[in-house]
Parts: sequence; C-alpha cells; structure tokens
Amino acid sequence: MKIIFSKDDLLENLTSVMGTVTTKNTITSLEGVLVETLGGNTVRFSTYDMNKGTRTTFEALEVIEEGSYIINAQRFMQFARAMNDGEITLEVDQKFAVTISSGNASFQLYAISGADFPSLPELSGDRGFEIASDVLKDMIGKVSHSIAENDSRPSLCGAYFTIDGNVMRVVSCDSYTLSKCFVTCEISSIGETETNRFSFILPGHALGEMNKILTEKKGNVKILLARKHAILKADGLLFFTRLIDGEYFDYERIIPHDQTIFVTCDRARLMSCLDRALLIAEEKMQSRDKSFVKLDIRGDKLYITSTSFSGRVSDEMPCIHEGDDLMIAFNCRYLLNSIRAADADTLKLSFRSVTQAVTIEAAEPKEDEGFFYMLLPVRMND
Repeated sequence: MKIIFSKDDLLENLTSVMGTVTTKNTITSLEGVLVETLGGNTVRFSTYDMNKGTRTTFEALEVIEEGSYIINAQRFMQFARAMNDGEITLEVDQKFAVTISSGNASFQLYAISGADFPSLPELSGDRGFEIASDVLKDMIGKVSHSIAENDSRPSLCGAYFTIDGNVMRVVSCDSYTLSKCFVTCEISSIGETETNRFSFILPGHALGEMNKILTEKKGNVKILLARKHAILKADGLLFFTRLIDGEYFDYERIIPHDQTIFVTCDRARLMSCLDRALLIAEEKMQSRDKSFVKLDIRGDKLYITSTSFSGRVSDEMPCIHEGDDLMIAFNCRYLLNSIRAADADTLKLSFRSVTQAVTIEAAEPKEDEGFFYMLLPVRMND
C-alpha cells in the first residue's frame, strides 16, 4: 500500500477517529487505525473500542498502491504531526513494514493485516432523524453532568432521548442530580417511519465523543437507529455506539411540586460565588468528609459559605426571596455543574426544607426550549 496525503487532511481525519482508540485492551488491533483504500484516491480510516467506533472517508492526494492495514494510531498521529508541512507518504510493504515520510525525514514502524480488525456492527439503521448539529450539541451539554459513571442500573449511565414530532427531550440522572431539557426545532424523519417518534438511551462515554464531533461539524447531522446501535453521520464522518438496553425509570414521579420557598437570582453572580466556594469545599475530599457549600437564605440576601480544615470562604449576593428563611447544604461541585449548565440570565431556585431537593429553572421560561435541574441536599455536620 502506498498513499500520498496532504498533512492537513491527514491530521484532520486522524484526529476525527482518535476518540475511539483504546489502550486498555489486550487486543492489539484496537490500538490501531484501520487504513483502507476504496478505489480511486478514496481512503477510509476506522477505529473501534468494542463499544463505540468512528469512520471517516476522504480523498488523498494520490493512491499509488491499494491495501488494507492496521497502524498504531498514537504513533501514526505523533509521526504525522512531527513532519514538515506539505505532503506525507504512507507506505506499507509485503513484510508489514511501515514508512511514513516527508521530504528527507522518515519514520518506520510495523503494521497488522487489515483482516485482523474486529468485525464492526451493521452500520445502517432503518429509522432515524436529522437535526442541526448545534442544537444536538447544546442538548448534550445541558445533561452530561448528571450521567452516572458507575451504577447498578445501566440506564442511569446514559442520557434518555425522546423525540415527538419537532420536540426533543433529554433526561439524565445519577441518583444525586437530575437534569432534563427540551427544544422545539426542525427535526426531519429518516427511513421507513413517517412519524417522528423515537426513544433511546445513549451511554455517557459516547456522548463525550459525540460532543467533540458536533463541535467540529456544522449544519445538520443524521442519527440512525439500529437494533442495538445508534449511528451519527456528519460530512464524511460516521460515529457509532451501542445503545443502553432497557426502560428508563419514571423520573416525573420524583420531581417535587410542593415547594414553598423561592429564590430568584442572577446566574452569573451565583456561579461566581460557587466557583470561589469550591476552592474551599473541595479540600474536604482529603479528610473523607462530604464536600458541601451552605446556602443561607435570609431576607433579600443569599449567603454562601464553606468551611474546611484549612480555611473558610463566605460570600453574599442579592436575591428575590419568597417564603421562610432557610439554611441548606449541597455538594458544591454538583450544584455548580447544574448552575453552569443552566442557560438563562436569571434563575429560579425552589425549596421546601433542608431534607428535600432544590429545583432550578429559568426565571423567565421560553416557549420553544427549556431546562430543569434537581439536586438533593447533604446533611450539615458543622
């Protein structure tokens, strides 16, 4: 195999597939990128970690000799970056010796036969939808912080998507926080189904990689749903991931509706206060105590404090307060993550007691999009 690339195209397409390369598997081929020629000057890169994978198809400057080989992805990327700008030649001989060269510089390593690459799932779905990439990216950003990393209930390790017509809703919950958001936008149906009605759970580890892709790709993207996989297609790139099987829990039943204490405040100001509190609150992690921040609601002021073995922080900000005074504590990082994800200038925080969850919404909700966060308090021990 012998291919001539432009350095910019090579790096762009290698970067696109690096997110699904694994270094934590005993299968050597999973550490590599499958490089295939598809006729003419068309080249395809594929990576796969047995849960999710990426494919990108593009035009090289010239394909002199065709072939299919697996090349260590990290080394390939390092060598390509180190080359001078211009053309880079990739050559693999019959003994699997790889030469990556540009001008007078060259690197050598060894490849594996492309036939040793793991079999990929069927990368086609019989139903799906098309949506603007920036809308999908925004929805993922609003709920990613509430996805559990390890939980006995697999569904909590992902985000639950539902689509009904032109409305998309996304929910995540990690047992301590709950996030949900919705948006009304142009959503086109793909495939056999004429009505836009879908529900599926995407794993958290896949959403991070999808977010990177959506940042780079503009315009619309397609999401196709197979029996066990979701496939994202965007401008020559294909990303796929296993779906989480099973039903999502009835999250509506745990949302409180009987709050009696309400605080309306500036989001940027609150976020700034919590950023400072986190510097002290996080220190408690070293002493096995829970990291928390106290919110003391009195009159038209919100007092924010946190104390650790090495220091104390206190802050205050104005607010509009309805109901009784209240002192309540939260994991500072969890609260900050929810406030940071909230997309509104002014927020409404609703409480009932020191043992019941706070809910966070926009003070002035929009009709075509919205968010809702819920966070359990922690017990104060100082």
